[in-house]
Formats: sequence, C-alpha cells, structure tokens
Amino acid sequence: MGNMSIRNIPDEAHEALKARAKSNGRSAEAEVRAMIIETARQSNSGGFGSRLTKRFKGVEGDELNIERDRTPAQTASFE
Repeated sequence: MGNMSIRNIPDEAHEALKARAKSNGRSAEAEVRAMIIETARQSNSGGFGSRLTKRFKGVEGDELNIERDRTPAQTASFE
C-alpha cells in the first residue's frame, strides 16, 4: 500500500475534514482514505449518470412528446 503526506492544508479545510470525519465516525486519516477510494472508483466506473446510461442502454422512449400544460397556477392560500 502507498503512503502519502499532504502539507499546507488550509485551516478551514482541515477543520471541515475533521468535522466530516467525526460525523462519519472515522478519524481524519480514515476519512481522507475513504474520499480518495471513492473518487478513484467513480473515475474508473464513471459517475452516476454514466451508470444510469449503461443500465438503460437500448431502452427506447426518447420519442415521447407530451404537450406542456400552460394553465396558470393557482395562488396558494394559507388561511
């Protein structure tokens, strides 16, 4: 496994990282590791949109033509 040191992280970013790690029940180091792993996985497999495209490839439906309802909306009443 590789090792890495990251220097000169702005204090604000470091505090945000520690807060995120705490909310996820991890150390700051474990949080950074999880972020790096997730980013690497996404770049290898594509993002959510790419996965959706692969999942529904070949499914027809782009010829669907629905007329837009142009009826004015009613004003909300809070009484």
